[in-house]
This record gives sequence, structure tokens and C-alpha cells, in this order.
Amino acid sequence: MNQLTAIMDEAYDLFNTKDYDASLKKLTVAEFFLQSDSKSLGIPQDKMEDTLASVHNFKGFNYLALNNLPEAKTCFERSLNLNPNSSQACAGLAEILFLNSKDIEAKIMFEWAIDNNPVNIFAINGLAKVNQALGLPDEHNTLNVDTSLPEEAEDFFTSLRNAFNYFQEKKFVKSLERLHSAEKFLEDKAISNTNASKAAGIENFKGFNLLALDRLEEARNCFEKALNINPSSSQACAGLGEAFYLTGDDEKAKVMFEWAIANNMENEFAKAGLRKTNLVLGLEPGHNSHTTK
Repeated sequence: MNQLTAIMDEAYDLFNTKDYDASLKKLTVAEFFLQSDSKSLGIPQDKMEDTLASVHNFKGFNYLALNNLPEAKTCFERSLNLNPNSSQACAGLAEILFLNSKDIEAKIMFEWAIDNNPVNIFAINGLAKVNQALGLPDEHNTLNVDTSLPEEAEDFFTSLRNAFNYFQEKKFVKSLERLHSAEKFLEDKAISNTNASKAAGIENFKGFNLLALDRLEEARNCFEKALNINPSSSQACAGLGEAFYLTGDDEKAKVMFEWAIANNMENEFAKAGLRKTNLVLGLEPGHNSHTTK
């Protein structure tokens, strides 16, 4: 295994000097080496999969550093397919969710990362920053009773966690039920900036569930409510863009996808939406009225 170790060490040194492209090349060699010559390395099959998962994670963090979020996401997902308990893969996916302004989903993934490895510093720091964005104590973790909030607040985040799980399982009706439970927590609260952010996030989350159920008018209403609460919500703009696209209102879809990108340059859903809308309109895939003269 010395040859593999040497390759990984070289990739690590290149990563530390911020030569991410060169690091990726080394990791591609390591990946090929593992897949084609694992027997000569004497690595048992289960250990080989864990090692390959680590290579995918390392590639993912290089792609994160290069701001190539789609490739990073693919790497972390491949890692999880090989090792469902990979803390680094969970943390990497959480970071991508955070960069895409999906704070609630990011919080859940950072918590899973810490649950898999309580000393994962990247995940601990990631959870702290997403908690700050949500107006929570830095160390708040819904999996840890020692940092729990008052009961009703804990119920709020438990409902969101369950909603996210159901959404991932494509059980959209059940996800909506849990989101309605979360809404009850906010109904009687004064709408502070923090609660307003949560309310907008719930409306967006409801909207994407409704899009998946092809309940387009209801989805549009949710995204419009989110924009009334938070006029700069990239996800609300992107959701509205998708609703308009699915109803054939391509001009409005283009406008909303462009606003989504203006509000968050890293919104990959909005970028993909703009590309497909531009193609329908006979425009160049990257055409953006905000940047194209």
C-alpha cells in the first residue's frame, strides 16, 4: 500500500499549497489504482470501499475549493454510496447546501456528519455558522439533548428534520405534513428577523414539495409568500421560475431564474433552470439579461 500512500500524500501536499487541479490529478491516479489493482494492494473489499470513499471525499473538497459545486456534490454522493457513515461526505454535502442558501438542510447534514464523527472539525465549524444563520446557539444540535432548546423550539427543528427525510425519500405529502407542524411553532410568535427567515424557508420547502406533486398553483403561492417575507430569497425566485417554466410561461420563468442567480450566484438549481429556459426561448444557454449587454 506504500505506492497508494505516496500518491495520497502528494495530493495532500498539493491541496495544502492550493494547487487543487494538480491534487485532483493525483487523486484520479489513486482512484484508478484502487479500482484496477486493489488485489495487489492486499486490501480487503470492505476496506477498499472505505479507502475509495475517502478518495472521493478528498476530490470533493478539492472541487469545493475550486467552487465547482456540481462535481463536488457528485464526489460526496459517490462516497456515501460506498460508505453511508462517512462523516466527511455528510459535511461536504452540508457545505454545498449552505452555499446554496439551504440552511435548514445544511444544518441537518452537518449534524449527521458530527453524529458519525464527533471530532470532525469541519462539520463542527460548519454547524456553528449555519446555526448563526438560523439565529441559534453555535453548538445547537437536534441530535444532542445537552444543547436542546425549549421543548417547542426543539419540536420545530425535529419537524423540519422529519420533513427533510421524507423529501429525500420522495414522500412529499408526508413532508408537507411535517412542515405544517413546524409552521404551528411560528404562528403565535412575533415575527423577528430570525423567525421571518425560518418562515420564508418553510414556504420555500413547501413549494418544492408541491412542485414535485405537480401542484403548481399552490407551489407558486408558497414561493410568492416566501418573497413577501424575504424579497431577496434566491430559492423563492428559483421556485417561481420553475413553476412558470412548467406552465409554459417561459419569459416569466427566465426573469425569475435570473433574479435567483442575482440573489445567489451559487444557486445551481437556478442556473440549470435558466439554461433550459434559454434553450426554449432560442437563446444561448448562458444568456442572462442582468449581465448580457
